[in-house]
Amino acid sequence: MNTQTKRLSSIALLGLGLAALAATSGMANAGSNSGTCGVLTSTQNGMLLIQGSILSPVPLEGSYQFKVQSSGGGGNSNISQGGNFSAPANEQTTLGQVMINTGSNYKVDLDVTANGQKLDCDQDLADLR
Repeated sequence: MNTQTKRLSSIALLGLGLAALAATSGMANAGSNSGTCGVLTSTQNGMLLIQGSILSPVPLEGSYQFKVQSSGGGGNSNISQGGNFSAPANEQTTLGQVMINTGSNYKVDLDVTANGQKLDCDQDLADLR
């Protein structure tokens, strides 16, 4: 093989490698339009509003479990909500909500299964509003 043939072969292999990488990336992202879910917080009338929420580019059907444990000057609480949901495309859908005393310590768990997939709901969703 002469030098020019080696260069062309290397360029062709590099192009094939990049094409394979692009195709693999596309496949990995193909299932990612299952939605973004997480917890939103805001204050209303001196209370802390905690909401489980989901937003998706496609309609979703599934189930959720929303749990909040809080403790503070007003006492302790353990709240659990859950059930089935339908979420339209491109519209924020609330999956459970509670109000607790502002300044309370709290822990939130949101588990969502949508269109047969368990979603990661440990994301900051402040930009959904």
